[in-house]
Amino acid sequence: MKLLWTKSAKESYGLLKTDAPELAERVKSLLKDTLSHPDTGSGAPTKLEREFSGLWQRTYAPGQVIIYSVLEDVVTIVSIGAKETALQNVHLECYSKEDEQSVMGQMAANRGKDGEPKVGIF
Repeated sequence: MKLLWTKSAKESYGLLKTDAPELAERVKSLLKDTLSHPDTGSGAPTKLEREFSGLWQRTYAPGQVIIYSVLEDVVTIVSIGAKETALQNVHLECYSKEDEQSVMGQMAANRGKDGEPKVGIF
């Protein structure tokens, strides 16, 4: 699988590496696990619902999450940080136009009937 980052997620990870290297190592470990099996494994992978449908989250520390999408063989890290902040960052007004187009394209391609994720993608 291939790993992609939104600009804001990459910046958050960079800050984490500087401010809390031990948490950055935990994130790195979870990302490796995510690339091997995006919907199972460490960090309690959880499929998000409603306006976040098509996204997943994993917990790397109490109250701290990685928000990501999976499309075929690409995992895109959308947001990293405190759960409330990470979810707020998912809202498109927090993204550059490039990030918005990338995430919206991935989410649209990942929807099947009734807006639910396609079976087999995850």
